[in-house]
Amino acid sequence: MHISKFLTVGFLGTWTNLILFYILADRWGFAVLPVSTLTFIISSLQNYYLNHIWTFSDRTVNQPVGLICYIKYLLVALMGLAINLFLLWGLLFLFSLPLKVMAQAVGIAGGTLINFIGSRYWVFNTND
Repeated sequence: MHISKFLTVGFLGTWTNLILFYILADRWGFAVLPVSTLTFIISSLQNYYLNHIWTFSDRTVNQPVGLICYIKYLLVALMGLAINLFLLWGLLFLFSLPLKVMAQAVGIAGGTLINFIGSRYWVFNTND
């Protein structure tokens, strides 16, 4: 059950990320790597909150949304970001894509598995 909720939250975060990325990078022409980082931070805050109150609510019943847990979530998400930026850079370097947001979508997909495993077994782990 966690995985379907996690993917739903991730889908919402992806749309937040992609819409902001498209506006800032493709429409307004800002540099892709800083924009990708900014959209990552915004969507990670959204994802952390939704995962805390919905996806892993059975594990966080007695835990308020907090900074320590968000930092753990952010550390896991940073691993996903590293994968995202590597794929984004690689695809833009190797291919002439009509829209940079296509490479960003592939980058986001690349970090999803590590984000779920880290969230499930470390961030929202009831054994901590």
